[in-house]
Amino acid sequence: MSVSEELSKFIVDSSVPIEIKNTTRLYLLDWIGSCIAGADSDPSNIANKIVQSLGGHPKSTILSTGLKTSAPLAAFTNAATSHVVEMDDLDRTSISHPGAPIIATALAVAEEINANFDELIDSIAIGYEVCIRTGESLGTSHYENWHTTGTAGTMGAVATACRLYKLDTTQTINALGSAGTMASGLWQFLENGAMSKQLHPAKAAHDGILAAKLSNESFTGAQKIYEGKKGLLNSMSKNPDIENMTKNLNIIDSVPELWKINYVSFKVHASCRHTHAAVDAAIILSQKINLSEIENIEVQIYSQALDLLDGMEPISPWAAKFSLPFCVATGLIYSQCSMREFTNSTITDEKTLSLSKKIEVKTNHQLDKMYPQAWPSKVIITMKNSDQISEQVNYPSGDPESDVTKLQIFEKFLGMTNFLIEGKGQLIIDKIFNENHSPQISEILELSIPTSAKQLSA
Repeated sequence: MSVSEELSKFIVDSSVPIEIKNTTRLYLLDWIGSCIAGADSDPSNIANKIVQSLGGHPKSTILSTGLKTSAPLAAFTNAATSHVVEMDDLDRTSISHPGAPIIATALAVAEEINANFDELIDSIAIGYEVCIRTGESLGTSHYENWHTTGTAGTMGAVATACRLYKLDTTQTINALGSAGTMASGLWQFLENGAMSKQLHPAKAAHDGILAAKLSNESFTGAQKIYEGKKGLLNSMSKNPDIENMTKNLNIIDSVPELWKINYVSFKVHASCRHTHAAVDAAIILSQKINLSEIENIEVQIYSQALDLLDGMEPISPWAAKFSLPFCVATGLIYSQCSMREFTNSTITDEKTLSLSKKIEVKTNHQLDKMYPQAWPSKVIITMKNSDQISEQVNYPSGDPESDVTKLQIFEKFLGMTNFLIEGKGQLIIDKIFNENHSPQISEILELSIPTSAKQLSA
């Protein structure tokens, strides 16, 4: 079989192990938390305004408003909303945020077709698998210009949609072909701190559903979108690993440890994941020093992160999340880097900006050797008396290696959402993790709509 054929067969026929279903529930909860937290942001409000103007049959819920629209448009705005506060999950080896496009797709389609909770969970796990394998196969050279969440995310989204729509293998191959030709997402927006980053998972989710719907109506697509000479991998990567797309795919059903979702990181800080190791180091060091005695700070990081973050200034809340000096200074001053540190007022805080100016960022080629399996950083602080203190973090908080617990994910979710949904966070947790009763997807969606949105639509 070709790569596209084998991958399509996996999407259609795979049986998700119970261990993976349970793991997937955590990522569903975490994504809902990010979506609720981003509901009243500018990118979300703008996306909702445009979606409302476009119209659409009321099939799927927009979480930030409680209104319904077509599945592709609901997935579009929900994916954008979930990516705003930079608290959605991150996979290191594929360098992507799989949850934003994939779970937005899964919920929109599942609600549209009245799928059950088990079908929803299976489709998410399968979408993560395809997205992550695609990102890994594209490799680090792809990430130099392309935001993998937009590219690989489109392929994960279409896999999720195909599974839920119950397309056959031939239809799935066609859907993959259509999705691959639409996959995009460029980094140029970083130069002026634009909102395009939210557009990438939004379009990935929208186009994944669109490709599946087209295929269901006999619309044909490239039959070898992955391995073809002018296909996704060869066109978007300097060194594509085509074999990775199907490695161990034939035994994954019986070996839960092989599923890629097992190794996806949760985010603790509300900034670009490339800043997290340095922020963790800064928080550790903040307990050991007097800020007024700092002479200068050196942050060492792997080359690809600096290539992305270099020169970023906190000119907007979205740009500040990519400003490594701003994020490190925030960690040192506040011993955290939460959503409340990225507002129009906090990014002009003189104390933070003053400390940021003392920070110099350099690459460390020893750290390069660890990337992308690890995303490490080292922070070295020189005091006014010439003493030095340093901290290196290889695995930021939320990585599997950090032994993040289910309870910590629950606490993160409650902290991000309870004040927005009238304390109903625990009810959502109880429904998603009820081992004796599968919830209705509509119940989870209803509980997840922010109180302010319900009041506006009443």
